[in-house]
Amino acid sequence: MDTTIQGTHNLLDAAIDAGVGRIVYLSSSLAEAAASSEGDVTAYGESKLQAERLLQSASSEGKIEVVILRAVNVYGPGMKGNIASMISMIDRGRLPPLPRLNNKISLLSADDLAQALLLALDVRETKQQVYTLTDGKQYSIEDIQSAIYRTLDKPMPSWRTPHMVLYAASLIAGAVSSITGGSGAISSRTYRNLTSNNLFSNERAIADLGFAPSTDFFQQLPKIVKAVRNSAD
Repeated sequence: MDTTIQGTHNLLDAAIDAGVGRIVYLSSSLAEAAASSEGDVTAYGESKLQAERLLQSASSEGKIEVVILRAVNVYGPGMKGNIASMISMIDRGRLPPLPRLNNKISLLSADDLAQALLLALDVRETKQQVYTLTDGKQYSIEDIQSAIYRTLDKPMPSWRTPHMVLYAASLIAGAVSSITGGSGAISSRTYRNLTSNNLFSNERAIADLGFAPSTDFFQQLPKIVKAVRNSAD
């Protein structure tokens, strides 16, 4: 059985045996993609969705209360993933400027994720079990890239990489990674994520949990850049 599913099963059994009243489970927006079969469907998202269903089944049987929080990509000092890689590669002059991209994505700060976890623990009752968490903003990749250049105090190049060149590079990098067993900086999945919308709503979390995002990516970017540079030293 998948580690995520088995680990959740073990934790659930232990919590029920110990008489725990509520589990707040940190899931992922990838579970939402898996449930709808749309967007970024991954094995990780599938396993998170199956873990959610284990918890919901126990809750429906009256064994324990369950609140599931589906977080979108989380930002903050020490963050990992595509945006952190983008910052590092731009800083080192190893990433050509991306094509002009009009898609938008949802993000969430680590601080606001912590706030939501505490709210889910303390709320007396909820109208449902699953809540998606975002900071409420819609970020374009174009604006994120421009902000990174500004924060790094680097001029934004006037030219852009053609879409087909970026796509071809992602296919080649993905093929090399599959052969070598390594993890390339860009892949076909990275390309899809860079060029597709990935938006979610936090309205239910606001209404039921009292969730109130306190910051956004651009406010946190200077701290993120500092952390990325420190990790490279």
